[in-house]
Amino acid sequence: MPQAHDANPGEPVTPGADAPRRKRFRMPGLSAQVFIALGLGLVAGIFFGELMTVLEPIGDIFIGLLQMAVWPYIVVSLIGGLGRLSYQQAATLGLRGGAFLLLFWGIGLLAVLAVAATFPSWTSAAFFSTSLAEEAQPFDFVGLYIPTNPFSSLAHSVLPAAVLFSVAVGFALIPMEEEKKKPVLDLLDTLTEALMAVAGFVVRLAPVGVFALVGVAAGTMRVEEFVRLQVYIYSYIAMALLLSLWVVPGLVTVLLPITYRKLMQSSRDALVTAFATGSLLVVLPLLAKDAKEALADMAERNRDAESAVDVVVPVNFTLPNLGKLLALAFVPFAGWSTGFEMSGGQYPVLLISGLFSMFAEVVALPFLLDLMRIPADTFQLFVAVDVSTGRFGQLLGGVHTLALALLIGGAAGGLLRPRWKALSRYLIITGVLVVAVVGGLRAFYEYVLPHEYGQAQSFMNMKPAVAPARVTMRQTVPDGDYSPGKSRLNQIVARGVLRVGYLDDSLPNVFVNANAQLVGLDVDLAKLLAHDMGVDLEFVNVSLESMVEDLNAGRCDIMVSGLSVTPDRMLEMLFSEPYMEGTLSFVVPDHVRAKFASREAIQALRKPRIGVLDLPYYIDTLQTYLPRAEIVKLDSPGDFFRQRSEELDALFLTAERGSAWTLIYPEFSVAIPQPDVLATPISIGMAHDARTLADFINAWLRLKREDKTIDQLYKYWILGAGAEPRQPRWSVVRDVLGWVD
Repeated sequence: MPQAHDANPGEPVTPGADAPRRKRFRMPGLSAQVFIALGLGLVAGIFFGELMTVLEPIGDIFIGLLQMAVWPYIVVSLIGGLGRLSYQQAATLGLRGGAFLLLFWGIGLLAVLAVAATFPSWTSAAFFSTSLAEEAQPFDFVGLYIPTNPFSSLAHSVLPAAVLFSVAVGFALIPMEEEKKKPVLDLLDTLTEALMAVAGFVVRLAPVGVFALVGVAAGTMRVEEFVRLQVYIYSYIAMALLLSLWVVPGLVTVLLPITYRKLMQSSRDALVTAFATGSLLVVLPLLAKDAKEALADMAERNRDAESAVDVVVPVNFTLPNLGKLLALAFVPFAGWSTGFEMSGGQYPVLLISGLFSMFAEVVALPFLLDLMRIPADTFQLFVAVDVSTGRFGQLLGGVHTLALALLIGGAAGGLLRPRWKALSRYLIITGVLVVAVVGGLRAFYEYVLPHEYGQAQSFMNMKPAVAPARVTMRQTVPDGDYSPGKSRLNQIVARGVLRVGYLDDSLPNVFVNANAQLVGLDVDLAKLLAHDMGVDLEFVNVSLESMVEDLNAGRCDIMVSGLSVTPDRMLEMLFSEPYMEGTLSFVVPDHVRAKFASREAIQALRKPRIGVLDLPYYIDTLQTYLPRAEIVKLDSPGDFFRQRSEELDALFLTAERGSAWTLIYPEFSVAIPQPDVLATPISIGMAHDARTLADFINAWLRLKREDKTIDQLYKYWILGAGAEPRQPRWSVVRDVLGWVD
């Protein structure tokens, strides 16, 4: 065999020792893997679009596995953490924890005001919302916080009740003799460690779960939703990042002996997982573990500090954290974006009510929207935007939970050492950053971000919901052809034409769109009626004064235009069964809406001048409701908007019609005084002797209610679904490659 010439005698020869060493591939850390999965999910969502929904079960499974260990962790850690304390320690923990919690809540409420300050002075308006006339549902605080059956509370995810049960058991353990409770506490400690291990194992699957969750979200989030909500998205994300990356951790570093870098590194995996999954709940065990390790690095292991962490982390999850509180900014945003902008006097009510209502987060925002008299169906926009902003909220909630656990645990362990010079410097820097963020965002929205008010154009561009029919429009009234004593229904069939009278300025029931088409709910309804009668359709423009005479003479067979049924009209005309209801309201300039939003506010007005259509019933109703009001009769709603709005304080009109007008004149909005929600039936008018025709139309309307046609037309024209036709979500495979239809 050949000898190794360079080897020294007696030394072993390693084959290939002179060859260069191969570099081993190192897997990225968990945080990096999650970010990579997040990026791949975004790309896949954009590429495949709504096809990504096939991965939704994978995301649900991942979240379910994480929650599997978290719910029992909350119970066992909370009972064990409290059980090993003394009453004095528990009281001290409560006082210190309460002080820090109030501090964080104050920061969160100030952040809400900062977000609201970023909203630019854009013009906005919205279609009618049925939620404006609905009563708010009260909170079930008893069911939420009183655990009549703690196992049922856990099974139904009623976390506050489960926490109260755990707190009660933990306090019951405090006075027990050490020998009695030690086996229980040891068992709870063992279970806590086991549950943390389970959660840690499942978190290793985070890249797969995050890819599925983000891919589905990116594939279903619509571009038009983002454009409409971008002001809230940018402001929320900017404020959440400022709080997460500077305000909260900066406060911890000036009060505890820990550096900013060490603080953020110690909890990186947990915070990234909370952000990527959009769930703070699933990382609670990891946050508790990180907090204990960070406290141990500051000083020797302290049992009091660890017990404080075991109590603070699960309890804090049931309380409003900064991420939840920041979501309150959606309420003023919803008002700003729909033309129901909040007044300065409403903000204290919002902040106080919002803080307490966030204890019941699921129902908080709908309750607050209703309280501020903002259309509650805008909550659906929050659901859509929470796909993106919610992750930043969970990140902020994680930072809040970690910081609170460290501060309270540090106080319990004697580690709290404020550095006053550093604190002063921190406050100055924080103030400068807040002003820079708020001012920068406001300037960006005002001068950089493109925006044009488009609701009026969208409304006027609405197309018929019913396919074109044989329709003729008449601007002059035809000669009457009614033969006394004959059935009007038979005459229509014999003529082969249904003549439909309409009034000007009757939007959204009847109006001429931007393409010079006569459109609206009543127009589509008349098309369907003529089709089912087997006759052609002719629309006749009549005046309010000649309406009854034209019906009697046969110049028109029926009258539409959102006609309200009133006693004076019933004396002269025959009405069909109502096909919808109108909600009586006041149309007012935006800045005085609060003065007409409640019974108390409107009746406190000294002598308001209010315009009303020349209908005796409307006039009598208004005089009874506001006896001190000066009533001005108008021929049409258009007179108020085009000529008389500067002379009058309000227009008394149905909210459905008023909302449509505010789309064209967005400086006005609709106010429905609470709790006095008054309704009026909207029907089809006929000649007084057209009983056979009325019977036919009534039966036909019942059919159209049963097959949901009227409901669909209501959503299309009154609620505005027709102004935003839904198209398939844009994607590369559909719109670029054409691989799918």
